[in-house]
Amino acid sequence: MTQHEHGQGEGLPARREACEEKDRIKAAFGARLRVLLDLSGLSSREFAHRYPAYKDPTIRKYTLGTNLPSWDFLHDLLTEVARRTDDPAAAQRRTELFTAYRETLVRIGATTRGSDQNSLLLSLLDGEEALRRIVEELAEVRARETQLRLDLGEETRRTWPSPTPDSQDSRHRIEEESRQLAQRRDALVERRSALATELDRCREQLRAFEGGADPHRQIALPPVPSYPPGATNTTDMASRRILALAGGAVAVVLLVGGGVMAGIGYMQDNTNESRQDARATPIPSLTFSEEPSEEESASPSLPPPEETPSFVPPPGRTWSLISDLAPMEDNDPWNYETSKARINAEDHLRTLLGNKGEASATWQLDRKYASLVTRLGVTDESATGDSVVFTIKVDDQPDREITMGPGQAPESVTVDLTGAFRVTLRVENARIGQTLGIGAWIDPVLTK
Repeated sequence: MTQHEHGQGEGLPARREACEEKDRIKAAFGARLRVLLDLSGLSSREFAHRYPAYKDPTIRKYTLGTNLPSWDFLHDLLTEVARRTDDPAAAQRRTELFTAYRETLVRIGATTRGSDQNSLLLSLLDGEEALRRIVEELAEVRARETQLRLDLGEETRRTWPSPTPDSQDSRHRIEEESRQLAQRRDALVERRSALATELDRCREQLRAFEGGADPHRQIALPPVPSYPPGATNTTDMASRRILALAGGAVAVVLLVGGGVMAGIGYMQDNTNESRQDARATPIPSLTFSEEPSEEESASPSLPPPEETPSFVPPPGRTWSLISDLAPMEDNDPWNYETSKARINAEDHLRTLLGNKGEASATWQLDRKYASLVTRLGVTDESATGDSVVFTIKVDDQPDREITMGPGQAPESVTVDLTGAFRVTLRVENARIGQTLGIGAWIDPVLTK
């Protein structure tokens, strides 16, 4: 036996022992999944029926420890456990599972720069966490924009009809901060969209691994933002050239490493900022009029009152939540009825109706849609004094909450779904009484 062959022979037991150790680690995590599946009250076949994105044989491989699942599967499993058991420790359970899952991936050799299946799972996990932080930061920016809009209106009313120099300075400060926030918001939206796209491509590679197809497809990196969220100097061409060159260099390095971490690494500078738990209502860009001339200032007038625009159907192709997409909990008693409804003395033929006073349904979007467009109202059958709370959740985070009563005109709602994996529509009565208000979503549709 040559020295080379002898060296290879000595290494075989060590490699075999390393493989066996990885199998033991994955089997231990599979046992944890079996416990959670038992707590959900679902078999692997029932879970696959409720969540068509996962196949029964694949779920069995997860619970046996043959393969490790994605964080999407673990999130759905935790959702079922919390829904079936009303688990008060759901948040703690999620944190513990997240930590154990990441440690398992690292212990079996996954890296954020690798291209094997487990490394893709790790990159997907970290990417989802980075995406969550972007969404929370975007919610903060939008909330601040809303407050500035209110401050501007209050300043205008307070100083009318004779604005003072102090009030004009205050207006200028509000306008300047609003412009900075608009730039920051646009950068966050761009980063969120780019990262969501890369995570979808990562999921495609993982599906190829599980399906036995060739997973080794090159992933194009998203464009690196030209400035961090808080930057305001966007007119210096030299600075932009330098940032573009730096972004190109980073893209080359990250391409070798796998691609998905382009959005993740860029988020690390923002981890110390304050976060909030809910996604805020999407808010259009703040726009302000130019400074009035001396002649205009001589005869100031209050801004025209805001008018509620009439509902305009979205242009182009739409996908109906009533007829085109089925909710995930198709057999759940909390589901809606699809029926005609009379609201504010007007008939609406296509509605999701909460006839039992409460209803909730979730649709899986797979990050394919741009927005949800709908109207909502309380039927004329509801008693005077009844009120219904309409809630829209995007990826389990409250995005919109509106309370309405009978006799009110339907309210139009548009919700940004860019990068969203799921959307939930829920109605419930604001108070318990002898009668129940009946809430209806009027012809809810998705756009791309």
